[in-house]
Amino acid sequence: MARAVVIGEVLFDLFPDGDRLGGAPSNFAVHAAALGADVHLISAVGDDRYGKNAISSLTAVDVDTSGVRVSDSPTGTVKVTLSAGHPSYEIVEGVAWDEIDLIETSRNHLRKAQLLCWGTLAQRSCRSEEAHRQLFDLVPNSCLKVCDLNFRQHYHDADVVRQSLTHSDLLKLSDEDLPILRSYISGPKDDRDYLRDIRHVYGIRVAVLTLGERGCRVSARNVDLSVPGISAQVVNTVGAGDAFAAAFALNLLQDADLRLSAETANRAGAYVATQDSGTPSLPSEFRIVD
Repeated sequence: MARAVVIGEVLFDLFPDGDRLGGAPSNFAVHAAALGADVHLISAVGDDRYGKNAISSLTAVDVDTSGVRVSDSPTGTVKVTLSAGHPSYEIVEGVAWDEIDLIETSRNHLRKAQLLCWGTLAQRSCRSEEAHRQLFDLVPNSCLKVCDLNFRQHYHDADVVRQSLTHSDLLKLSDEDLPILRSYISGPKDDRDYLRDIRHVYGIRVAVLTLGERGCRVSARNVDLSVPGISAQVVNTVGAGDAFAAAFALNLLQDADLRLSAETANRAGAYVATQDSGTPSLPSEFRIVD
């Protein structure tokens, strides 16, 4: 079983019709566990009903929450509004996931990790950013390091972006992330050339750009793939990118062909987009790791 460590925000998305557990790293962790990985999650929640709900919900789907610290600050929340199934966010500040620490249990998991996933949002506070910076001295050299940029509002800066790219083996970004990344790091106008240059400059093994219903573009050494998307009746795209990232990363960890990895990830993302949940139960045929 693949040993994965995921760090970042655990929060509740506040939709007009109800509250749902979310946060991109939390979603990635749930999807990775469903796909067959042994997942340890590093985060923080409050000593409140949202925090208790998060721990019980994550534990119920086989995510190890022993690295999720209970904080005096409230569990994170985000107000989500949907337009044609596509979300916009209002993210509350001064919450538990702004206070992420690496406890010894998490350090032990990191020393044995085969896959590490992180993003940029949870690095908005100095405390949580410091926890992220410690990761890379702990994981083995063989660990597949996965960065899902996942830019939100104004919670990113050039230093966090460049540090994240420097440590990435697999970089995943969306078509919404791309113009923001370009604002930090200039390059060719053509997306293919831009991804190639980013890989070369930062030593990234694979970069994958998700394009929603249009599929994705994969850039690697001597590889440039445009993989078509899957037609789906979109209900809610929240969590679809996280399912894509988990499926692609676990396939890559298994040394799968890049096209196969992208096709599998497209299917996982499309399935989640047809559900009214960021972390629906994935059908057994999606399982990647035995």
